Amino acid sequence: MKIEEEKNGKSPFNHIKIKGVKESIEFMNLLITEDEKPFLYHRLSSTSVNDSKPIDCYEILRPNDEKDYVFIDTYSTHKKSEPPEGYKFKTKKIMPAIINRHMVIETTGVNYKLRKFPDELF
Repeated sequence: MKIEEEKNGKSPFNHIKIKGVKESIEFMNLLITEDEKPFLYHRLSSTSVNDSKPIDCYEILRPNDEKDYVFIDTYSTHKKSEPPEGYKFKTKKIMPAIINRHMVIETTGVNYKLRKFPDELF
């Protein structure tokens, strides 16, 4: 797959651009899956591309315990960005989801690595 063909937010080469750590958490908390379900997340690690500033990798646990990853540059000058591929911004009340045997009402997560993800969120 060529870099320019990679989906929005799905690789360090085509990352989401957000201005600030606080804004990146707000951004993640506004997301739901395309089928309007909340999810759980934590910042798994940071990486860089060539000489870039750190790009954060968020590990996501979707309903049915499916894992996904989103890459965010929190050092960008952008204030907003489009949702990553496979997600959208919530615009109304959403239906709860069962994730890892827990009922999840809202997208929930942290901007640091949890050793026992997602158990430590509960």
